[in-house]
Amino acid sequence: MSNLNNVLYISVATALLMSVDVLAQTSTTYQEKELNIAPLASQQPDTTGLWYHINEKQIRLANEEFYRLKAEYPRWEIPDEVITALERINGKTNQNAQSVPSQVEKPAKEVQPKPEAPLEAFAALTPKARAAASTTKVKQLATLSNAMNRTDFYLLIGWTALDKNMLDVAQQQFEQAKGIATLESQKQSVEQGLNGVKGVKVQQALSLNDFEKLRQYLNNDSGGYVAQLLQGKAWNYYDAQQFELAAMLFALIGDNEGQYVTFVASNKVDEAFSLACSINSETFLRRCADALAERQVRFYEAQAYSKSIDAALQLEKIRVLTLEERALLGWASKERGDVAAATSAFEEVLSNTPQNEVIANELVTLNRDDSATLGRLALKYPQIKKQLQQQTVQNAWPRKQFLYAYLNEDERVTTAQTKDAFTTLYGVNVRQRSGQDGLGNFDVVSQYIGIGSTYDKWLWQVTFDYKQFYSGTPSQGDWFAGGQLDDAVSAPFEGISGFEDTGVRGEVLYQANAFNFYANLEYGMFSQPVDAEVTGQLSVTGFFTDTTVAATLFRQAKEDSLLSQTGTFNSNHQQPWGYVIEEGARLLAAYVVAPKWSAATTAQLSTLKGDRVDDNNAFSLRFDISYDVAEDVSSYLDYWRVGPFVSYNSYDKNLSGFTYGNGGYFSPDYFVSVGGYSELLTLETLNWQLKLRSALALSRVKQQNELRFPLSDFFDDPDDALARLDYDRTTGLSGNIMAEGQYRITDKWIVAGYIGKAFAVEYQAFEAGIQIRWRQGKGTGVTSDELILSSPRRSGFAL
Repeated sequence: MSNLNNVLYISVATALLMSVDVLAQTSTTYQEKELNIAPLASQQPDTTGLWYHINEKQIRLANEEFYRLKAEYPRWEIPDEVITALERINGKTNQNAQSVPSQVEKPAKEVQPKPEAPLEAFAALTPKARAAASTTKVKQLATLSNAMNRTDFYLLIGWTALDKNMLDVAQQQFEQAKGIATLESQKQSVEQGLNGVKGVKVQQALSLNDFEKLRQYLNNDSGGYVAQLLQGKAWNYYDAQQFELAAMLFALIGDNEGQYVTFVASNKVDEAFSLACSINSETFLRRCADALAERQVRFYEAQAYSKSIDAALQLEKIRVLTLEERALLGWASKERGDVAAATSAFEEVLSNTPQNEVIANELVTLNRDDSATLGRLALKYPQIKKQLQQQTVQNAWPRKQFLYAYLNEDERVTTAQTKDAFTTLYGVNVRQRSGQDGLGNFDVVSQYIGIGSTYDKWLWQVTFDYKQFYSGTPSQGDWFAGGQLDDAVSAPFEGISGFEDTGVRGEVLYQANAFNFYANLEYGMFSQPVDAEVTGQLSVTGFFTDTTVAATLFRQAKEDSLLSQTGTFNSNHQQPWGYVIEEGARLLAAYVVAPKWSAATTAQLSTLKGDRVDDNNAFSLRFDISYDVAEDVSSYLDYWRVGPFVSYNSYDKNLSGFTYGNGGYFSPDYFVSVGGYSELLTLETLNWQLKLRSALALSRVKQQNELRFPLSDFFDDPDDALARLDYDRTTGLSGNIMAEGQYRITDKWIVAGYIGKAFAVEYQAFEAGIQIRWRQGKGTGVTSDELILSSPRRSGFAL
């Protein structure tokens, strides 16, 4: 029996070694540190206890300790001194070391054959001989082992069957042994035997890629050994870059980490993303967040804005978005046209980075048509307010909206001059129109004094006028009032050749982003021949990206002659008539055709009425194209526009006479001009400025021979009822030139002036003016909006 045990343990040890070799085939260097596979027994056990029993002559205890050590350490190479010592205390000297303990413990006796004898004999065979046993022989021994129900026999046949790949027999023997094993070494051998069976089955299934079998083995394995084997094999596949098989095995055993790194290594980004976002753990949630952040950027760059937004919103459910991610969400929303979402995202970024000019600009651009939102943002975020001011200034400057630029703190304007301080001014204007004395000739001298300031962003000014009018007296033979002056008319002439009078006017100007508004009211002259009426105008201008549109409603006296502007008396100073009021509208549209190129159209439609003057209608149209040559000429020029123009003026009736029913104003059937013009302006904000305008054209005029008394009334002699004006149709040159400028004398004093000359067919005119003004505050320069003729009252538009 001792011999059987000794041989059995050696056989078991050999089989265990083979099992370990099988297991080793399923491990990987990458994962050995993580697998919970029992380590191999040490090759050299601690023999302290064994030598103690030998030295104390405790034969039984020495033999038991020897067997225990051999069972626990199957690969133990027994030292010769141990064998010799055991032989000595057992009284043996020539036994083989493998059988010494059995002989020492119990002398061999002649016994009758026992039922277990075949098993003992099989155990005594060498490992090679046992391996050569037939399958039938092993099955017979397994049946006998079952009958003997001994752990050592179960282990013997189990390991033999495992070596012969008789897996069912091996598993049955090991499971039987498991139920009765008592020694720890036996239990370990049983466990390793069962694991060996599992290992072979797993290897077979792996070789066939039979994942259904592997899943079955995995489900039936409560100890986790199969999972460890598959995990090791998965890492083997990973190391061999067989990523598909590795991923399948990791998925089979539920190794999320292995799956994830395999997906990453095989560049399966979407699979890695889906896995990371399906696992609720800190590590995988972090990976999910990283993937979502990457997808947000990738989709945005691919212009898949909706997907980029979805990624950001999913990411926000995991963690707070970074400022960069929040800004990217805003840009994607902007590209998709979701202004509200983009505004919300950008506003959150700006609240954390209040000096961020880029984000502030995005908010301003997004809400450029939503004044309420822009107002709220400007109140909350200083950078928004600054952006709005900068944008306003940027647009206001080329539009000459200097009041608006000043109120929005444009340093160029605020440094040049104060716009919102109290102002006083004094000026003198002269105007002379050539013509027949007492009729077409007309001289006007105007003096004025005014005060002005701003109120709640409105610029206001009140001016008091003193004017002197002179036309001279008509000559003998002139048609005047009720007839033709001749010797029959009593002398001396008692009509007026001119007069002087006063008036008052007020005006306001308001400028906003891309918008100007201007209004004025005037009353005077107080004592003119025909009772004065209130006159004035309303002007609005809208600025668009490439277009400027202006409109003016006006009601004003026709200033061609004494008769048309104020009215006059007949020759005996008994009957006043005249004072023609023109009411109408004028429109201007200018368009930037290309850089430096622009086109403009101006149209006017009006009606004219006066005291004892026939009603009339007028229409005018002008079209011009200009090119800005300033950059090619001088750095001191703000602009220099040159180009062609064509103009057309027409009146329903010729009422240019000075008899009752006529108004004394130029009213041809048509007046057409084709020519060229030039206009230049020097730089803004210098302490001086000059503006020059000129035009030269070929003109043709036609004046109908209308009745001298178009109202068929008021004539002195009935024979004059059919008298007519002279018919006139003439072609010739016309033109004009105007120069105006201003100069800053000191911080508070500025002087401005203008001088101009115009001529046409049978017509010449001259005008000039000078103004000096004082304003509180400081300044170093001047701006073109304060040139005298730039006033909307003079130019006709709120530009």
